[in-house]
Amino acid sequence: MNYLLNPDFKLIYSNKSAGDLYFKHTWKDTLILISQVEWEILNHLVTHKDCQLSLEFISKNFEAEENVLQDLIQYSEEIGLLMTEDAFKIYLLQKSANQKAHFSAWKLILSQCFYFLSIPIEFIGKGNLRFYKIAKIPLEKSWMEFIAQKKWVQLAGQLLTLFLLLAGIFPLLFIDGYVQKWLDIDLHSNQLLLPFLISGLLFTTFLHEFAHYLIYLKYGGLVADLGFSLVLGFIPFVHINTNSLHFWENQKHRITVITAGIFFDISLLVGINVILQQISDITWISHWKILQCFIAFRILFNAIPFIPGTDGYFLLTEWMGEPALFHEASRSFQKWKSNFFHRNEIAITGKDYLYLSYIVLSYCFITAYYCLLALWIIIPYLISVFP
Repeated sequence: MNYLLNPDFKLIYSNKSAGDLYFKHTWKDTLILISQVEWEILNHLVTHKDCQLSLEFISKNFEAEENVLQDLIQYSEEIGLLMTEDAFKIYLLQKSANQKAHFSAWKLILSQCFYFLSIPIEFIGKGNLRFYKIAKIPLEKSWMEFIAQKKWVQLAGQLLTLFLLLAGIFPLLFIDGYVQKWLDIDLHSNQLLLPFLISGLLFTTFLHEFAHYLIYLKYGGLVADLGFSLVLGFIPFVHINTNSLHFWENQKHRITVITAGIFFDISLLVGINVILQQISDITWISHWKILQCFIAFRILFNAIPFIPGTDGYFLLTEWMGEPALFHEASRSFQKWKSNFFHRNEIAITGKDYLYLSYIVLSYCFITAYYCLLALWIIIPYLISVFP
């Protein structure tokens, strides 16, 4: 019987010390864990297409019993990693039917546009009001991966970030009255302001995510996606899905990947001071200052640990040692609510109270954000109606 490995499972992390391999299904998002030995056996079986040869391979290299192969085949078929040729044909039909069921006309148009650009976009359409995943672009074998994997690019990126930081801090520390001069400049606008801000924010957002990606690849990351999502229901959010990060054993490397984006944004924020020193046009100085303000707001928003999906949130999960912090906090809140309203006697631990305080703060921050947004939209209208 001929077997095939499911190509939709991608290796996202290899734990060399433990000999474990982590695979992720590209469109079902399921995770599986198998050992390096099991993977070698499966590859031998698929390559040689002969169970007897694979049994000889096992006995020669691993000194295992004969029933190991049969158990491994059964387990791999159950999780969908290994398939017979007939089962694979059925699987492809199911995959095609699933894609058609979730593929509307606008998705087809967008897919064709990205196809002409050689960009394989995949639509997701999953999530909730806090974080809704729209689509992703696999970066495997892309030009972005090709560039970011080069050691000199990784080094150049780190040196550029350091240079921007030092060069931007210099006028703040050594030019008398620089901060006051920055504050005293009047804001000016022209027809180029909006295009400048939109293109500047898009470009700097890309650089922010590229900083995450560079460090992720530097420390051994394998597979990543460029994701497009909505935060808090409506805020467009471009991000790098570092699929294997929470499996990494080295916490220092995990924290470095998480903080890379914010650190680059801070460097960029102060680095714009170098540009302000070189231009004399008051209008363009004003444009760059407004861009600085937007970048500063993005840094503050991204550093808030009480909004799931931000860099601040992932830093807090690292500090608390709980990758699924919001989920666990929601469970603690449900336990407390069940005790309070239904009088159920469910034991609440000290950690539950900690999680409860987190979920309360999280909802407060999210509510405050919506209120500020509403005021930002409503107040100009009220001013125009009631001068």
